[in-house]
Amino acid sequence: MPVYNGERFLAEAIDSILRQTLVDFELIIINDGSKDGTASILEEKQRSDSRIRIINQLNGGIVSALNAGLAECRGEYIARMDADDISMPGRFAFQAHYLDTHPGCVLVGGVATTRELGETASERVTGGPHKRTDLTVFPPKIAVSVHPLIMVRRTAFEVLGGYRAEFPHAEDYDLFIRLAELGTLDKPDEVVLIYRRHEDAISIRNIELQERSAARAEIFAIAETGQGPVPEWLFEAYVRYRILRRYKRVDARRIEPLIRQAWRDLFDLTPTRVFSRRYSQLRMRFAKVILGYYWKGLKRR
Repeated sequence: MPVYNGERFLAEAIDSILRQTLVDFELIIINDGSKDGTASILEEKQRSDSRIRIINQLNGGIVSALNAGLAECRGEYIARMDADDISMPGRFAFQAHYLDTHPGCVLVGGVATTRELGETASERVTGGPHKRTDLTVFPPKIAVSVHPLIMVRRTAFEVLGGYRAEFPHAEDYDLFIRLAELGTLDKPDEVVLIYRRHEDAISIRNIELQERSAARAEIFAIAETGQGPVPEWLFEAYVRYRILRRYKRVDARRIEPLIRQAWRDLFDLTPTRVFSRRYSQLRMRFAKVILGYYWKGLKRR
């Protein structure tokens, strides 16, 4: 569990781990240079439960904190947890049993129910629609999970060398792409986490950077398969598509200028683009988003 200035929800997150029905675990918490009351909360919790181990380090960012924690892990399975979420009591027992009985699975996720501040759990989230990763199509299909609810075999982390810093705010996405080379990423229909959404969350503050980094991780993986490089103009169009798709879900105020750019992408008749198989596939995606946007507007009238 990495934490940076997380005093607001930290105690509740820790308590949800300490209440697990599976009791044989160690809780490694990385204090990434917090300047609020995080350290005091951690010290108090550690005094009350010997399973808690604390790593204090200078602020180095999420990847540095995650890899510092991985280096200290001694268990067969490694579970992720964020300092503002709540794990269900049976989470560890369910996920550990799943990995025990599914030897081809390297990562098991589950279902998260989201909680907006001041609201009750409202939405079921699994991470994405794809069950298997396919880098031979464009845009590629990537099997992903909700990062703070995953449990991964430690041997898989050892093979991959942990998280990579080259993809800021998409280190989890890069991890999912690489894990798919080792086995399956399964998402059983079991609620294991309450996922808290609030404006301080990294994933909300950095949508555009996150989508650019995730796209870069995909392009890097495609190149490693020997399919040839993706030209920069295609990469930029793909990033615009990803951002448009994301804002359509979380920030309607940002959608209008993106829709206008999507029209330009859709009808760009530059020869290199007209005859690009990958761009043709991407244009179909732009068309789908545009039509969905206007159809939704018509239904509201």
